Amino acid sequence: MIHNKFANGRLSLLAALTLLAAACGQADGGTDEAGPVAAGTDSVVAVSASAQDAGAESNEAGSGEGLWGDLVYGSADAPVEIIEYASLTCPHCATFAATVFPQLESDYIATGKVRFIFRNFVMNRYDLAASTAMRCSTMDVGKQLLKSYFARQDEWMRSEDPMGALAGIARRAGISRTQFDRCVSNTDMHQHLVDMTQRGQEEFDITGTPTLIVDGKTLNDYRELIDVVDGKL
Repeated sequence: MIHNKFANGRLSLLAALTLLAAACGQADGGTDEAGPVAAGTDSVVAVSASAQDAGAESNEAGSGEGLWGDLVYGSADAPVEIIEYASLTCPHCATFAATVFPQLESDYIATGKVRFIFRNFVMNRYDLAASTAMRCSTMDVGKQLLKSYFARQDEWMRSEDPMGALAGIARRAGISRTQFDRCVSNTDMHQHLVDMTQRGQEEFDITGTPTLIVDGKTLNDYRELIDVVDGKL
């Protein structure tokens, strides 16, 4: 659970990112295990003063331009619900997106067996930028960018200009550079994403990514997901 020092009021963006900066966001790709990569303080990254001074806490649905709240796949009537908390700079999250999610989407979500909910778990400033850019537009565009940012994670994370690389990927989804720059400067969205991350820690005791919650129970190894879902159907 969250330590007591975070119990009083809203976290500042810098305090939250300092707490959540993670080994999973490093270029070495983390460990070889398939469980969540632990959050830590080894890769703390400073954020802008304007982001630190973000305005009032966003509500659950959010407000204004962009995609607020959960990214939802599948029917609300599906018998199994999966929640994923993931960082866009986490290599294991990208592996899950490439190797497990496609089967889950085609065989379980599209057939009405699973409702899948994606939530951001922000780790560092590039994760925050990518997560904010992903939420620039509609649900469909958000899902497209989520897939693209994971698929091309190694490319944009290793770029000499990560922000330019992120903007280039967003442009292919129909988001201009002007719109991209406006989106990634949205401090209300920054705070919304940090609040989402904090709530994940408080509700599910999340310590790393990816974390998958199946019908309220945390799964320790994402490679077991399909077997766990099959056991519930």
